[in-house]
Amino acid sequence: MDAITANVLSETRVLEFTTLTGSGGLNTRPMSGTWLRDRGKIVLTTPVAYPQRARNVRRDGRVALLYSDPAGSGLPDMPTVLIQGMATAPEIVAPPQDLEEYWRTLFRRRFPLADGIAAPAYRRAMGWFFWRLPIFVTPLRVDVGEPVTTGGAGKPPPPDGAPMNEQIKDALTRYPTAVLAARDEQGFPYSTRARVSWSASAPGTLRLRPSRPFHGIPGPANLLWHRHNGLVDDRTALLVTGEASDTEGEWTMTPARIPGLLPSGRREPSSFDEWIEDGWRRTHTYFAAHGITPPDIDWNTLTSYTNP
Repeated sequence: MDAITANVLSETRVLEFTTLTGSGGLNTRPMSGTWLRDRGKIVLTTPVAYPQRARNVRRDGRVALLYSDPAGSGLPDMPTVLIQGMATAPEIVAPPQDLEEYWRTLFRRRFPLADGIAAPAYRRAMGWFFWRLPIFVTPLRVDVGEPVTTGGAGKPPPPDGAPMNEQIKDALTRYPTAVLAARDEQGFPYSTRARVSWSASAPGTLRLRPSRPFHGIPGPANLLWHRHNGLVDDRTALLVTGEASDTEGEWTMTPARIPGLLPSGRREPSSFDEWIEDGWRRTHTYFAAHGITPPDIDWNTLTSYTNP
């Protein structure tokens, strides 16, 4: 891996991580990752409260990581980098002191939830967030492309529970591009940025114009629209799954659903307090289901990671 590519992996604040689902589909989410240069691996984590990405990896380790959004990286002409690789998700729950390089990197990027980390009230509220399921990715293929247009308007999105087509309509005007993901001929996820619009000839179908030759195959696919402010404390996102088709090089997708909705029909809790309550509830459920005793969090060590 050359120095420019390695720098992209080191400095990108938010990447797009695609896993394969149990139903044969794909799931692409914005995530933070750390390039472990000495080990030649990328580490990502997900809170115990939200284990689905780790479960997907344990079922099928083929993944894709797209580094396409330069916000906050200090790399204005950042090339896009697609990593296809094999991931592992050990059956462990890692406290922060077991993932030092990961947390140091996040705090170096001015991770907003580091604020107030020494306060007892913060620790009582946020303990669940720092129990993590680690995911380690070994790159197998690296594909470097030209910079692409990313970002999007920061206006409030449609309310959770709004009809799918209403949310897609908003995304088409809010974001200049989306991340398109499908399987390639080897069964690995393959992703790239694409311009998206409604098809003029096929109502209810989205026209896709990938930023580079797209090596996915027709079938299950998803589109992820997202933006963040470089500090990842102000972000919006919309993920839509569907079926992609290729007709003589013209790609389209028929949208099917928005995955990951809460029972209420919303994608996310409606307030910070509800998010905290939901996180603790999900975390206790995971520990109980797996017979796990929560590991101790070394808060003093974690606090030390916030120092440059």
